[in-house]
Amino acid sequence: MTFKIFDHIGKSGLDSDKAVRFINEVVVPNSITSEEKIVLDFFGIHNVNSSFVNALFLNLFVKFGSEIVSNRLKVINCRSNIADIVEAGIDYSFERSKELIAT
Repeated sequence: MTFKIFDHIGKSGLDSDKAVRFINEVVVPNSITSEEKIVLDFFGIHNVNSSFVNALFLNLFVKFGSEIVSNRLKVINCRSNIADIVEAGIDYSFERSKELIAT
């Protein structure tokens, strides 16, 4: 299932609370019982910060588990100026979620 982030947060990903609400209120209810890919569409998003990206992906990894997210997550339409931040956020969230789940 494809989730258009712009439709829920606008053009800027700078508010980590919006990231958490997006995952909890949009992605989880529509994906928890499905085997479909979780496609996060960044079309129209002009900028993000690491707090937003970390909150977005960490919440996703904690809700679904790192193995499920690793197999089902796909990011599309990510502008070049935010691609590195998104990639770093996914890596950070993967590692951090394992620590949180283990404790």
